[in-house]
Amino acid sequence: MDTAPLFFEDVRVPKSNRIGDENQGFIYQMQQFQEERMWAGAASLKLMERSISDAVEYTGQRQVFGASILDNQYVQFRLAELQTEVELLRSIVYRACDLYIAGEEVTTLASMAKLKVGRLQREVADACLQFYGGMGFMNETPISRFYRDGRLCSIGGGADEIMLKILAKNLGMTPSPKGRG
Repeated sequence: MDTAPLFFEDVRVPKSNRIGDENQGFIYQMQQFQEERMWAGAASLKLMERSISDAVEYTGQRQVFGASILDNQYVQFRLAELQTEVELLRSIVYRACDLYIAGEEVTTLASMAKLKVGRLQREVADACLQFYGGMGFMNETPISRFYRDGRLCSIGGGADEIMLKILAKNLGMTPSPKGRG
């Protein structure tokens, strides 16, 4: 994704070239965020599953002190726990998508999915990379790229803190105007 500032001064756009209604650009942007947030959750599911699967394969082959790393119960349990978290995220994403298709309001669920995917992606990448040891930092390993690129998920489409603000507001957790001073 290329990101760059654009400046338009004294530009006139004919009505025939306008997309949507005048002065509604911000509203359109806010509306599409729900789709972007659900997409972030859905698109990352396979990446996380692949990272876990690759880690299982790698740790099953890598020998340390006469046994594979996967023979370590902690590694087994941690990878199983991460896969469980991925399945839980899938449930939120699928539920949000089903409701969206049905025309329901999904801001809260889409924000939950977006928050969870950003954090879970970092957790999966960190744990799997740890099991690779130094090999995990080699540029040619998929886990290295996932570790590096996955960070965008907590930033693009609304940072984690924005998701938390939306959730706190939608869940009735923000202070009332009277309590502000």
